[in-house]
Amino acid sequence: MAMIVDAFAGKLVERLSKVIEEKAIMVLGVKDELQRLRRRMERIARVLKDAEKRKIQDETVKGWVDELKDLMYDADDIIDLCMIQGTGLLQDVDHHSQLAESSTTTASTRVRCCNFTLFSCVRSVPSRYEIADKIKSLNDKLEEISEDKNKFNFITSSNSSDAHPMNEASYRQSSSLPEPDVVGWDIRDATKSLVQLLVSQPEEKCRLFAIVGMGGIGKTTLAQQIYNDPKINDAFVLRSWIWVSKSFPSRIDLLKEIIRNIGGKYGECTTISELQNILCDFLCEKSLFLILDDVWDENIWVDLIKNAIERTTTKCRVLVTTRDRNTAVKMGATHIHHVNKLPSDVGLELLCKKVFTNKNTQDMQRLKDIGMKIVEKCDGLPVAIKAIAGVLVTKNQNKREWENVLNK
Repeated sequence: MAMIVDAFAGKLVERLSKVIEEKAIMVLGVKDELQRLRRRMERIARVLKDAEKRKIQDETVKGWVDELKDLMYDADDIIDLCMIQGTGLLQDVDHHSQLAESSTTTASTRVRCCNFTLFSCVRSVPSRYEIADKIKSLNDKLEEISEDKNKFNFITSSNSSDAHPMNEASYRQSSSLPEPDVVGWDIRDATKSLVQLLVSQPEEKCRLFAIVGMGGIGKTTLAQQIYNDPKINDAFVLRSWIWVSKSFPSRIDLLKEIIRNIGGKYGECTTISELQNILCDFLCEKSLFLILDDVWDENIWVDLIKNAIERTTTKCRVLVTTRDRNTAVKMGATHIHHVNKLPSDVGLELLCKKVFTNKNTQDMQRLKDIGMKIVEKCDGLPVAIKAIAGVLVTKNQNKREWENVLNK
């Protein structure tokens, strides 16, 4: 479908417009960088209709669009990361206020924030700078992409198909951990079976599992479901979510991020060896559930993290998401779960969930056939279905409007 990248860009701009006003983003201190990201995406979105048409016959344009698509997936993941980390800080502030007001609270009281103690959450505040660096790195790459587009002389549209102005009334404030869009039994069954594998065989010290699939297919959505599962919460003292990606600054920064994320301190330490020892010491006699999201290089586990974790933790389960099965194999995954494209009926369920927020069953039934054709053109990719849903929700709910979207 020619308009998918255009629609995805529009949805990304819309999502950025919403999250920029979230309390979680405010407390994280990355609003300015996210605003820069939104402005860059808005500029690029204006040429995507023409780029989508020209990529069919021009391999250079196709390469440019594909590179942009990968960066948009990264941007979508960064938004999730910001909400997860920012929400943790918000919960920390709330718990801190409650403790300060309570005369019965003792110094030894243990308050959980994503299973971290109160003071470990406070120590994790510097991670906001790490996230800001990631967004800056993405902004720099988008700037390069934006400069490259000039050589193609694309025709500029007046606005993106989906990047409609946001009404201030549509902004929402939330301090809850973001819940992913879940449809179909496949993801529910996968969540249940993977959680069971993760909490079973407690006598085994360290096990690594992997979720594998192409970009935009729903790996992170499944990982979020698992991360939020009460059984995981009960089974591990510490939980940590690290978004790795291609753009992580350095191995030293990655180790620092893990230490901060689980509530440790690394002080003035600047070498890999020193940081590995600190990680070992902090994990002593603790259990850990670690998600490494969007991994491209198996060596971050094999050479950097594995030995440090295995040496002292009582129990560790690592869940990796990656686009490359070979990466999961080289990391020593004991179980690899492949995320498949959505079946048409499940894709239609997702489309209807995003478009018919009022659950109008009459409209759903009337537009079911044309909706199924739209879903089939999205090739089973949740990210594509959500992008097209973002276009459809701005249209009148009739066959003519939907057919116009289908035929573009």
